[in-house]
Amino acid sequence: MSQGPVTPQQVEQDLPPPSYEEVMGHQALSSVKAHVPQEQLAPLAYIDIMPRCLHPGNLKNKVPPEYDKFSTLIGAANYWLRVNLNYGVWKCETVERKLEAPGVIVMDKMIFHESTYGFNVLIRGLRLWLHVRDPSTPPQQLGLLNKVPHSTDININDRMIHPFGHFVIGHPLFVQTFGFSMTSYEGFEKTLQNLNEELKTRPLQGSILSVESASLKVSEGLEKAVIDPDSTVCHENGGKMRRYTQILRVFYVIGDPVHETIGMKEFIPSITRQPELLSHAQFQTFDDVMMKFCKWLPHQTGIKMLNIQSYDVRYTENMGRLDILSDQTDDIDDGTLDRLFLKTLRVFYVTKPSTKPPPQISFVTSKLFLPVRTGEGSFESMSQTMYRIEAWLKVTGIPVYNVETVRFLYRQPLRLGVDDSRSNYTCFRGTGKYFVTAVRLYFLHPFQEPHPSYLPQSFPWDPSQKSSSTCAIQ
Repeated sequence: MSQGPVTPQQVEQDLPPPSYEEVMGHQALSSVKAHVPQEQLAPLAYIDIMPRCLHPGNLKNKVPPEYDKFSTLIGAANYWLRVNLNYGVWKCETVERKLEAPGVIVMDKMIFHESTYGFNVLIRGLRLWLHVRDPSTPPQQLGLLNKVPHSTDININDRMIHPFGHFVIGHPLFVQTFGFSMTSYEGFEKTLQNLNEELKTRPLQGSILSVESASLKVSEGLEKAVIDPDSTVCHENGGKMRRYTQILRVFYVIGDPVHETIGMKEFIPSITRQPELLSHAQFQTFDDVMMKFCKWLPHQTGIKMLNIQSYDVRYTENMGRLDILSDQTDDIDDGTLDRLFLKTLRVFYVTKPSTKPPPQISFVTSKLFLPVRTGEGSFESMSQTMYRIEAWLKVTGIPVYNVETVRFLYRQPLRLGVDDSRSNYTCFRGTGKYFVTAVRLYFLHPFQEPHPSYLPQSFPWDPSQKSSSTCAIQ
């Protein structure tokens, strides 16, 4: 079932809007520069708005904290937009930040550790990607709609195959049993189809700004699965079985209904080498996936692209057979097997009844901004990465078409710390993991890299020489 649209008025009824100090204090991090003339504003900026702590819990004794609901962040964002009239929202994203100590959310770090057997607590916040707003237009006000996949309870004595066609009873990665029944969820495409059917009878009060897939932990151990898309706290006890479910988040700009239909096209890397007994399959690179995207674009008419999202889907290898589970919304990690992931590209778009079709787009390019590696397990901050992005955009003058936050598995031996061209990776059982976040920009035109002398200098750490390198990351 879907959660009804959340308006600022409904949020304010449940909780008074946060003060300016609360929004801009320790619960927010932004690249927005204050007291700067509009003509000098950066072409791209962001603000992360995190929920307020209601109860700190007890991390030492594995008692999770309590934080504001996700919907309250929409009220905080709308308050911020009413105060900061120079900016409009380009895109909304859900971001997760690790809780290092009671009430202490690590906001600016680009690498975080996921402990295998410890107690991990992640706090979900709202990232607004911002652009310089036309001052003659009214400030945006945002709304939120969450769509959860439909569930079904199956009697394991009666059914051996899941009715949605995804799972086989007894496979520990796919099912969670309670007595003689199990609960599972329909696929991603069916979830999107159901959402569009609901929007025909209950249209959004406004125009869709962005759509994203988000993965939520819904149970741990033998708990019964409960999906709460409004929760901002994810806690995991290492070593226990965990279950995740994929949902859809729709962010929209409040206004008159425009009766849009949401579409999604997923581009999956092709297999370049089949799995063997002692080696995993190999796949196309991200650049190859972008080429698939560009070949698809010229044949699309009447669509308005909303956002581009890199999404990690799971795949399995068994006796030479490879299954990519891109449509699966239900996933159980029992902690006993290695988990294989594949980075796909999801393009969300809308169509609407209109006499004037949107401009057709025939070409998209991209550039990834990785944080500069500063040590064996350290990277520059998000603020430093954004400083380099702003400088690059000002020098090139190329307008941004889309932007996303991307996550990569940290690989210590590599000079950059990540393999950004590789599409697949393995999360090994029984070992902790580090993840590095980066920013990818998309453009409608080819671009030429400026000479390094026009950009801020950066001297990334070289693991092979154990000393600083003089080469700048581009």
